[in-house]
Amino acid sequence: MLEIELAKELISRKSITPSDGGCLKFTADYLEKLGFQNEFMPFEDVDNIWSVYDNGGPLLFFLGHVDVVPTGPEKLWTHDPFAAVEDEKFIHGRGACDMKGGVAAFLAALKNTDLEKLKYSLAVLLTSDEEGPAKNGTKMVIKELVNRGQSFDYCIVGEPSSIENTADNIRVGRRGSVNIDIKILGKQGHSAYPDKVDNPIHKGAKFVDFLNSIEWDSGDDYFPATSLQVADIKGGLGTHNVVPGELNLKINIRHSPKTSYEKIQKTIVNYLEENSIKYEINFDSNAKPFYSNPNLLSDSVSEAIKNVMGKVPKISCSGGTSDGRFVVETDAEIVEIGPKFETIHKIDEKIEKKELNRLTKIYEQTILNLNSKVKSKSLV
Repeated sequence: MLEIELAKELISRKSITPSDGGCLKFTADYLEKLGFQNEFMPFEDVDNIWSVYDNGGPLLFFLGHVDVVPTGPEKLWTHDPFAAVEDEKFIHGRGACDMKGGVAAFLAALKNTDLEKLKYSLAVLLTSDEEGPAKNGTKMVIKELVNRGQSFDYCIVGEPSSIENTADNIRVGRRGSVNIDIKILGKQGHSAYPDKVDNPIHKGAKFVDFLNSIEWDSGDDYFPATSLQVADIKGGLGTHNVVPGELNLKINIRHSPKTSYEKIQKTIVNYLEENSIKYEINFDSNAKPFYSNPNLLSDSVSEAIKNVMGKVPKISCSGGTSDGRFVVETDAEIVEIGPKFETIHKIDEKIEKKELNRLTKIYEQTILNLNSKVKSKSLV
């Protein structure tokens, strides 16, 4: 099957972020044969591609990335993570699910579609800067295209979205993400003289207890509740008899629209001030929560899933961040639909071959379903 061969081709190209490993050239050559016009759009050390099949009318574009996270110790993998080993049931390798499998399925769906008969235009936007800082990838491409006057109507994001079964869940938004770096300052000294020291670890422990006690919100029908994780703690000098002078914490908060960035800042700073804690702090809102109102594209995707899988998917805004956050301000309708995320970023990442086949059929039928819903080529 074409989607399997395409997935193996992409997985076999080592593309640890921000490298594309030759994936974008391979994809551009493939799309050119289908009649797409390719434009490479590099920003600093990141390569991106914008490919368009222009039929006039509205624009549906597929958004994806070909960069992958590092493999971790390769000796722990059953197979070489970039060998794209295929067995009876799976294709193995880094990026199989996140998200070269989704890219392969959409590329195969395009080949299986009579593009000339569509009442709208199609495009593909691929980046090699999603798993990294995400500053010179989709964000910059969308910004440049908007400055040119490009309009966007519908966007499919091929990120892993399924939970237990293929396409049992589609996403129309995501929670926001706030990274917080805090240094709690104390006074270093001998542990035998508590009156001569100011222990930042003790203060940090109480601070973490406070953070874990907060119920920020309860979420809603689409968004999970706001959640907080302490990702890293560093303090101490590696000995029992010295109290350190500082404690460093890294915290990540995933917040629904019910909890604002400003509320997060105020809550944390107020605690530190009210408890007379000396501190240095940096807040980084690296993703705002977004929601895309379900409309024609969501209906088209849901109908395709019902036809292929026999069940209507759940619509949610769960999961981590995605590049869809850079598209929402264009007013395009966004739907995230991709494979199961069970093995993403893990040792021995893999994707089922039957899932690739199902996903390809869902993309194909989505394209056709949307075609039956748009009014005419003159609609912009």
